[in-house]
Order: sequence, then C-alpha cells, then structure tokens
Amino acid sequence: MTRVRINNIMKTCPKCSIDHSKSGKFCSRKCANSRSWSDNDKLKKSKSADKSTKVKKATYINNICQCGKEFNFLPYRPKKYCSVECSNNFVKRPSGGYRPGSGRSKSGYYKGIYCGSTYELAWLIYSLDHQVGFTRFEGCLEKDGIKYYPDFLLNDLKTIIEIKGFENQESVDKKTQVAQSLGYTVIILRKHDLQFAFDYVKQQYGDKKLYTMYDSYKPKYKYSCSLCNQIFDRDKKSKTDVVFCSRQCAGKGHKGRVKSL
Repeated sequence: MTRVRINNIMKTCPKCSIDHSKSGKFCSRKCANSRSWSDNDKLKKSKSADKSTKVKKATYINNICQCGKEFNFLPYRPKKYCSVECSNNFVKRPSGGYRPGSGRSKSGYYKGIYCGSTYELAWLIYSLDHQVGFTRFEGCLEKDGIKYYPDFLLNDLKTIIEIKGFENQESVDKKTQVAQSLGYTVIILRKHDLQFAFDYVKQQYGDKKLYTMYDSYKPKYKYSCSLCNQIFDRDKKSKTDVVFCSRQCAGKGHKGRVKSL
C-alpha cells in the first residue's frame, strides 16, 4: 500500500500563529520544543522540588553590609556588600586612566620603551632603526569630559603618532579632536598603514613573532629534540612526547615511519 502525502493544507502553528503546510501542527522544531509555564505550573514544580531528596537546597549565608543592611548570599558567590551601589561607595578604586598592560594586546618593553601592542612595537623598532625622534607621550589630554592618552610624540612636540587596532573610528575621532583643539597634529596608523614597519622588521630580524622581541621575553617551555638532543624553547606546550628543534630534524625523525590506517 502506497501512502500519499497531501501537501498545501494550510494550518496555523499553535505557538507562533504562523500559517504553514507542514505535516505536524507546529511550523518548526523551535516551536515544537518550546514550552511556556504558567505561574501555577511553576508553583507545583517548586513544591515538588522541595519534597525531592535529589534536589539539594543551597544554604544561604547571612551577612551585614557596611551600610547596616542585612543580606544573604550563596557560599559559592560570596558578597561583602548588599548592592553594587554600596560597593562603589565603600571601595576605593582607581579613578581611571591609562594603565600599561591593561589591554588585550601583547604588551611589553623594547629597549626600555613601553609598547601597548605588537603594532606599536613594529612602529617603534622601525623608528628607532631609522633615527626617528620621538618619546612616549606622558600624561593625558582632556577637554569636555573626554580623556585622551596618546601613544607617541615626535620631537617637534606637536605631532602625535596614534597606533590603533580595533577601536571604532567614532571614538578615535573624538579623541583626535581633543588633541587638535589643543594645537596637536594627530597621525592615526592602523594595521594596513603599518605594513612598511612589519615588512622592515621581518626583513631585518627574520620571520619570528614580534612579541619575542620584548626585553623581558622568555619562552614558557623547554624541550630536548628527539633526534639531535638539542635544547630549544617554545611558547606553546607540545601535545606529544616526540618533539623536534627544526624542520630538518622533523623530516629525518619522521622518515620511514608508517602512518597507521
């Protein structure tokens, strides 16, 4: 016996009220799997959970905030204050500003000069090698509530070199306007603008990670080559016990080995 599926019979999904012609009463898996619980349903489930021996009720800990208000918290989420407002009132935090190493980029010092990212490092290396006169900008420029911490200042004391990664242009423009209103000229350099510096560093110092050129750089792991026993360093932990110091050793070490099918 052959079953014939009748299509194009329009139905209304009981969940989202969309008309459809699918075999089930729901228009999609999302609607079919979704659930909506009434307050009465939630109350029944709560009472059932209280009676269940499988559900362990968390024991709250009582505490008194510095404002005098009593509050409770769970053991795995300790709290000293009853609210965010009290935390802000009683805890002295830094008033903001630029702090070295506070960003997500790989930062460090190169020849004693701080770099907030490897973009800055590439520009700094190129500039030092080509005798470009500059210093790290000290202090903050502020106007109309906008604070701006520039990267570098050329020796003419008027030109700011600002190196940017992913900060949106609107935010950059606001800070640039602050500097320009105070008599500075701002040159914004993003990744594509710094290609000359990346190419120079690669040509001059070899094809290696920029952050390895920081003054305090030290690889995290030491290994002994499985072929020549030479000691070498790596930033990443090896996933296998067989490691090689170079592609040449890796080629010789793997020669003749048969891959398992």
